[in-house]
Amino acid sequence: MKRYYSHQGKDIFITSGSTKELAAGVFGVCAIGGGAEGWSVVHMGPDGDAADLGGEYYFATYEEALTFVKELIDLMVV
Repeated sequence: MKRYYSHQGKDIFITSGSTKELAAGVFGVCAIGGGAEGWSVVHMGPDGDAADLGGEYYFATYEEALTFVKELIDLMVV
């Protein structure tokens, strides 16, 4: 599964859990345990390293994680 969204010019991808396919500078919403264990939010750095933006906090649905990413982007743009 890989879905694409854009919010205020920032790319957001929803993936099945792997960050390997994500390019530098994009945000990812990644399934944990196929989504059964939750969803995490990451940002891919310029060197291709994934930074976990939720820390220990995971989301029950990808929609909740996507909303969180959009709120983060809104804070960055202001």
